[in-house]
Amino acid sequence: MPVSEDNNFIYFTLALIALLLVSAVVDSVPGSGDLMLVEGIIIITEIVAFTSLNFGPRWRRFVATMFVLVILANSLSRFTEWTLASLFALAVLLVFFVGVAWSAAKRVLLPDTVTGNTVVGALAIYLLLGLIWAVLYLMTLEFFPQAFNGIEYQHWSDNMSDAIYYSYITMTSVGYGEITPAVTLSRTLAYMQSVTGTFYLAVVVATLVGARVRRSP
Repeated sequence: MPVSEDNNFIYFTLALIALLLVSAVVDSVPGSGDLMLVEGIIIITEIVAFTSLNFGPRWRRFVATMFVLVILANSLSRFTEWTLASLFALAVLLVFFVGVAWSAAKRVLLPDTVTGNTVVGALAIYLLLGLIWAVLYLMTLEFFPQAFNGIEYQHWSDNMSDAIYYSYITMTSVGYGEITPAVTLSRTLAYMQSVTGTFYLAVVVATLVGARVRRSP
């Protein structure tokens, strides 16, 4: 099915789901390639964002820049001993997720009409919020290795699945408790995510209802 304004968020959302699944595979299957698998699916996600979410020339320049920086960060992590390589890679990933979420929100949360693609776009933003906080948790671990009870400090690609799991559990306010924040920064990020997740759902409901009311005669 050709990519268009009527289905572009579907392709990108599938790429995000693939990223979540690959992170789970990396964590569950010994010797699965860890960093290479995670790097690969991140690059694929950026390619899908570039080709499907056609938000204009500035958007394409942004995604292209992020693509180059991800390649650079991955090369530094693999071929050098630079101690800040992991932090640099996470920072690039954070900027990418935030940039995509912001660009998508401007189109999804203020629609003239609500379509299936709009609803999928809202889901994509929700998934991006979880990934944004997962990256923030991984960055916190780079500064405070004991930031979380239940997550042992290691390379960020090895902890990505746990960070993603904790992120969505926190955002949905489920909080099973096997992973808990242990320092002030991680606690602050956790309650900020809970508030953001609740607020976002309220905004989405208001947007859908408002668009429906505007269409009513």
